[in-house]
Amino acid sequence: MFARGEITERECARRCKIQPVSAWRLKNRYLQLGDGAFIHGNKERKPKNKKYDYDKIADDYKKFEGTPFMSFRDNCADYLGYSVVPSYTTVYNALSSHGVISPLARIPVREKKKHIPRSERENEGDMVQIDGSRHDWFLNGKKITLHGAIDDATHKIVALYFCENECLLGYYELLKQIVDRTGGMPSAVYSDRSQIFFTSRGATLEEQLAGAEKSHTQWQKTCKELQIELIAAYSPEAKGRIERLWQTLQGRLPYIFRFLKINTIEDANEFLAGFIDGFNARFAVPAQDVALHWKEKPSSADFDFLFSVRTEKKTKADGSFIYHGYKFRLLSKHSACVRFTL
Repeated sequence: MFARGEITERECARRCKIQPVSAWRLKNRYLQLGDGAFIHGNKERKPKNKKYDYDKIADDYKKFEGTPFMSFRDNCADYLGYSVVPSYTTVYNALSSHGVISPLARIPVREKKKHIPRSERENEGDMVQIDGSRHDWFLNGKKITLHGAIDDATHKIVALYFCENECLLGYYELLKQIVDRTGGMPSAVYSDRSQIFFTSRGATLEEQLAGAEKSHTQWQKTCKELQIELIAAYSPEAKGRIERLWQTLQGRLPYIFRFLKINTIEDANEFLAGFIDGFNARFAVPAQDVALHWKEKPSSADFDFLFSVRTEKKTKADGSFIYHGYKFRLLSKHSACVRFTL
């Protein structure tokens, strides 16, 4: 209106809430550039100090689509070859500008029960928390179980092992890995009250923890032989360290497996050995006391026997017995009605 002469310079300045001299300068610029006079000269210009291409970050995220933003940031360094890892804010801004919403943003917020926190053990090797997580780890609709063990004092993963189901074999493999990785055995193991660890027949749980001689599981017998203290958790929050680990791994491992085209248990277990070292380097914390409390493994212990799955059987009159639906025959001179350990 000012450029067409319909209002005065002062009226234009009053309506635009600027000084009259600024209105006069803006008029001249408008007559020269038209509507472009109101567009900043740096619009759509790439800043010279901009390090990251938002489009590239958004394209790279598609390779790990579904993983939390912080996990993707670590993957940029581990698997995508970024020489300079972008900050979380950069990743968030890049993905948000392309309409990507973090999976964690969809978690509903609800009031949590209050639990009195348990103090961490002071020394590495004092106590190890163990558990199993059944999850769609290969993103193919089939759930398998990842057995895990984490040190309570340092938050280090000391063992990981995949099996089809949560089983004694998986937890025995954890003990093997702990011995191989640390050179010793933990002083105590913290677990839930699964029947793999404690039986519901005969002695009560308190009696089993106290060492009652009835209804011992094979896990209890093995740990007693290795002089490992067993501690039972009465709620998931009691062993919150490893429960939090599952949340972290479920947001990372499935998408790494998809990126690396790992879709079998054998390949996944082979991959985990190197993954544990990188995970511990990133997330482990120093213990309150630097002294290591890993116990030396008994020299007289037969680990092949201790870590085998055993069951008590009795043959029939013809020397045969049934195991998991299959018929076997005992090779012995006296094989009729014999009780033995398989």
